[in-house]
Amino acid sequence: MLFRSEMLSRGFKDQIYDVFQKLPPSVHVGLFSATMLPVVEDLATTVLRHPIKIVVGAKNAAAETVSQRLLFCGREEGKLLALRGIVKEGLTPPVLIFVQSKERAMQLFHELVYDNLNVDVMHAERTQQQRDHVVEKFRTGKVWVLICTELMARGIDFKGVNTVINYDFPQTTVSYIHRIGRTGRAGRSGRAITFFTEEDAAQLLGRSEERRVGKECRS
Repeated sequence: MLFRSEMLSRGFKDQIYDVFQKLPPSVHVGLFSATMLPVVEDLATTVLRHPIKIVVGAKNAAAETVSQRLLFCGREEGKLLALRGIVKEGLTPPVLIFVQSKERAMQLFHELVYDNLNVDVMHAERTQQQRDHVVEKFRTGKVWVLICTELMARGIDFKGVNTVINYDFPQTTVSYIHRIGRTGRAGRSGRAITFFTEEDAAQLLGRSEERRVGKECRS
């Protein structure tokens, strides 16, 4: 039996515990995640029996197969200009573009659809049938660029995604790791481009300081 660590952090601890109580001892349970924050790890120890931890690569870090780039866009309106510049330079599909909300996703979709890009959009208010249809088109190459919200950052494996663009700056380090983890999978190389504006600068500097302190504490 496998379950995602996100289920613990989203308040399903009691329900998961009830399920585990009803499982026979012969059932093996595994928890997996691209990130494992201390609070989730502590919760996991309360529901798993004699757990064994296996860590592949650096803990809570992006894969080395992903080339990461920060792109300063000035202000909000600079993001669209920057994106169009990347497209003009040459964008190799498939590409995932992450934004913060469904409203933002639809706004960007309406901009790009008139640029003759083979683009579609995914967000929480689309029906399951619509989601399945969009995912299938993206996987088969009928859609080259897929605009999506945090909904697509976890749990879906797309083979061969070449580029992830964080059009809107991720709100947490965990979100960033999961987003760019959609590329550079199974030994393939990929690239991640993260836009940031003047409004994002303080948050970006705060995370840089957080990583620096963390490294000093580990050394």
